[in-house]
Amino acid sequence: MKKFLYSLLFLGVSLQVADFNNLTRLNRDKQLATLFSESVHLGIGSEKLWSATSADNWGFVRQSATWARGNSGIIDSLILALKNAGYFNNSAPRNDVLTNVNLSGFGSATLTIKISTPTAGISSTAYTGTKTFNHFFEIKKSGASTPSLQLFFDDPETTLGNDGALVYYRLVDFGNPAFANVGDVITESYTGNDSIYGTKFQTYTWRNGPENSSWISKHGRVVLTEVDAGRQLCFRSVVRLTFTKLKAVNPSGSTNLDNLKTACNAAQGTGSSDQIYYALAYMQKFDSPFQTTAKATFTMSAARPETICNLSAAAVPGAQLSYGIFNINGYVTDQLSAAAVPTDYPSPTVGGADFMSVDEAFNRTYVAFGASISGQAGLGTVKQYETTSKAFLDAFDGSDQNLTFK
Repeated sequence: MKKFLYSLLFLGVSLQVADFNNLTRLNRDKQLATLFSESVHLGIGSEKLWSATSADNWGFVRQSATWARGNSGIIDSLILALKNAGYFNNSAPRNDVLTNVNLSGFGSATLTIKISTPTAGISSTAYTGTKTFNHFFEIKKSGASTPSLQLFFDDPETTLGNDGALVYYRLVDFGNPAFANVGDVITESYTGNDSIYGTKFQTYTWRNGPENSSWISKHGRVVLTEVDAGRQLCFRSVVRLTFTKLKAVNPSGSTNLDNLKTACNAAQGTGSSDQIYYALAYMQKFDSPFQTTAKATFTMSAARPETICNLSAAAVPGAQLSYGIFNINGYVTDQLSAAAVPTDYPSPTVGGADFMSVDEAFNRTYVAFGASISGQAGLGTVKQYETTSKAFLDAFDGSDQNLTFK
């Protein structure tokens, strides 16, 4: 997992792990306070989505290689903190509730830790049905009725080969100034393994984004899969935005956004709709210089066109986003044909035994659960964790769809 979380779109969630060797003389409450104050150090990043310059059209990719060097997994760091606090030194069941624990940047908290004490009936947006997890960890502000973070997992040594690991958190609670205006956005992350392609996946799903400069989307999902025997990352995402909120974030671009809205509605027959969806897929090499090949589009309908809102690339310069290429320095160039992508970059069209090409990944993006994708019989139908359809995102308007604290 240490390579796994290379790129997170709206939430470049990074965690810092303390030097646990310096904590051995502290009593347990102080030790846990120090461990989790260091572990739960969250950061958020957001980039512009679309503008008149090509580089800005790829806002969700541009910093991925840079982020890759500093990001690690929230689940891994929390489990490591529990391990280093001695919670897995033996197999005896534990059910600890620690009150008034002061976490730096967070404040007074109640920590609930259940070890070898199964929690049953846990649902998620990332899998069907429910699961039972062996271990549980929760952070709740003292006196609060709603948790700030919950973690469910089966095995402290691996998140693979069992029920995986599931985490929920409210970014606004963690004291980082970047989170001050993210409102009630709730993020869910699930990690597991998939035997059909790749071995490791992680999905991030959020709802109730404030659609402001801190967090410009309403709902969204990121699907990460470590593939090609750990040599590449497959990244897919869809986010839902509105022109009205984008104009509020960027008033100087209001005229261009209004023009794009009019053109998109006319091209896709969506009337006067205000919602627009950004779909992105890319393959990134793990080794420096982190060469990346990406494909993206915008749409207002349930269809996923090859160009922005199915506009004519000949008539509208820049409507054809694919393909773009990136390296450790960020954006290189875009609007390439498949044949023009350099051969040392991930292939737009050729996959492998355990990984998809960029086209194959893109074709599994913005589609519904259970959908069959042409030419991908070997990969099977679209699974719950990779569901990124318009209907899936829109349903969050009236339902939490299991994306809620348990």
